[in-house]
Amino acid sequence: MASEKQEKIDEQLRPLYAELQKHGQTQDWDRALKVTKKILGVSSNEKKATQCKIICLMQLDKFDEALTTIVKNTADTADLIFERAYCEYRLNRIEDAFNTLKSVERELDEREQELFAQVLFKLEKYAECVESYRSLLKNNEDEYQSTRQANFIAALATWKLIDPSAKIKIESNDLSDETYDTTYNSACVLLTSGQYVEAESKLRKADAQCRRELEEEGDMAEDEISRETANIRVQLAYCLQQQDKNVEALTLYNDVLKSKPTDLAVIAVASNNLAVLNRDQNLFDSRKRIKTASAPETEPKLNAFQKKVVQVNEALLAIYTGQHEVARRILDKMVQKSDDTDDTIPLAKVSLLMKEKKLTEATQLLQDFIQSGKQKQVSIYCRLTYVQLLLAQGKVNQTCDYLRSDAELLVKPGIVATLVTLYNYLEDSKSAATVLNEAVDRLYNLDRTKGKTSRALAYLIKQNIIYQEKQGNAQRVTEMLEILHKLYPNDTTTLSKLIVHYLKSDPDRANLLAQKLPSIKQLAEGVDADMLESTFGKRVQKAEKTTEKTKSGDSKSTPATAVATNATKQKKRRKRKIRLPKKYDPSSKPDPERWLPLRERSYYRGKRGKRGKQAAIGKGTQGAVGSDQSATTTMTTATGAQRSMPTSKTTTGGATSTQPKPTPPSGKVAGNKRRGKH
Repeated sequence: MASEKQEKIDEQLRPLYAELQKHGQTQDWDRALKVTKKILGVSSNEKKATQCKIICLMQLDKFDEALTTIVKNTADTADLIFERAYCEYRLNRIEDAFNTLKSVERELDEREQELFAQVLFKLEKYAECVESYRSLLKNNEDEYQSTRQANFIAALATWKLIDPSAKIKIESNDLSDETYDTTYNSACVLLTSGQYVEAESKLRKADAQCRRELEEEGDMAEDEISRETANIRVQLAYCLQQQDKNVEALTLYNDVLKSKPTDLAVIAVASNNLAVLNRDQNLFDSRKRIKTASAPETEPKLNAFQKKVVQVNEALLAIYTGQHEVARRILDKMVQKSDDTDDTIPLAKVSLLMKEKKLTEATQLLQDFIQSGKQKQVSIYCRLTYVQLLLAQGKVNQTCDYLRSDAELLVKPGIVATLVTLYNYLEDSKSAATVLNEAVDRLYNLDRTKGKTSRALAYLIKQNIIYQEKQGNAQRVTEMLEILHKLYPNDTTTLSKLIVHYLKSDPDRANLLAQKLPSIKQLAEGVDADMLESTFGKRVQKAEKTTEKTKSGDSKSTPATAVATNATKQKKRRKRKIRLPKKYDPSSKPDPERWLPLRERSYYRGKRGKRGKQAAIGKGTQGAVGSDQSATTTMTTATGAQRSMPTSKTTTGGATSTQPKPTPPSGKVAGNKRRGKH
């Protein structure tokens, strides 16, 4: 009975499997999925049908359902390691995919190795990812080689961006321009190395390659091409932004966002960088940009480094807009979530404390961070910020001690000059001289180990020579000149200075060095005497003429004195005849107030207007009768009294007003304003 039942089931399954094979060959996954369900409806233990169902679900991007099927049928799907890991990878369960591939005891096949490399990239284990892709490129040679190369370069670029201090070996054949993907990723490697000009040219080339390939396909409109090239143009805008070409970068960012790209990571990066370009201006627009960049749907598309940058910019924007508590909350949350040793978060906290004018707390925070030892290397920007905070509090001695303890900073000319200036401020010339000498010796030894001569060494030596000459340390000046002469043996200026110094201490050495000086014949080579005479001949003739005139005028004077006298005569201005006023009286004394304006002189009484009844015309209310001459005289007298009596006014009735009056400015009359032109 059992065998007959099995035969009936097999008869039903044969045409279904044939149909399934047909749909598989034509890649009609919907119909193939329906057939697998029919097969499993007839016999639920069909292993092949179960596996075919999983493949159909994956082809239809139904990864959640495919993974559920794999988990339910562990016995039938034990050998589907790649399919399970790929479903977990596509569902953004990166840790599960990593564990699935790691649990395989055998050696991973080609597909599983490529997926494992992608999983390592997502987990930001870039060192292992680079090595994995490097081995894949060496051991395989097929049509997917260009894709592997592009992914390998992308891993290199991101590793270099996340960890600039990492010693990454980049071989000559690592970077390629074969496709627009490899060209773009090669440009990203150059960007992380700070080679912005070379990166810009590669990005423009990648954009042209991408457009050419898409146009050759012939079925894409211009808007679709713009969306496809959005990531290249955003990276180009970033490259221009790093070169301070902000106007071009701003235009590119806006063009990309107007094209409405489908990649959320591109939108987030462009929005964040636009907010950075705004700085402390247009804060409303910056707030919208940061909100777009930090949206929940964009978070899975960004790596940890990009997320941190967006969050720090969000905190800085809150500081700009005066929302200090919001900024503090964001930064505290970042510290709790990550154990990152980067100095970005401490510097943002310092910015917040400085905005709140808490310099002591900001200084203590940076000091604790620098002395904690968690970070591999503290950036120069962080250390100089700490120095600035110390100087802002007037702690000059502590600043000098910190700078002198930092060997890396003491080989930079700007830092050495700052330290010398601070010691001069403290009137400690001995320490300043010691700093200069130590800096020169340290940089000289450093250049010798590298086998090259830096400009900074020559600059420090020259400054040390000037400083030691002021201090009167002739021996050290001679040593510095010797080093400078070894570095630049053809510099005759340095050689001549060295000879002058040796003349005082070691004449034999001076004579030996003097032999290296070029002879007069060597110096005269290439000098055209006729040209020199023709250039300066006219001036000589004028001098001879003036000499002859002086000789003929005064036979006792020498030619040299005659020329000098003539030169002084030419420099003197011609004296003009003094013109005196027509009514000038030499016996009378000049008016001491003649330089003051007429109104500000003590004897000025104003213009005498019309007298009598005509003086009252045009004054008072309309239709009023003018007062007599005695009234006008009384008003004039009262006006004159106001200058000498600023505090009270005497009336004709004899009563005294106690109301004070303001004192008029000096030199101005406190009377009624006069109308008309003066």
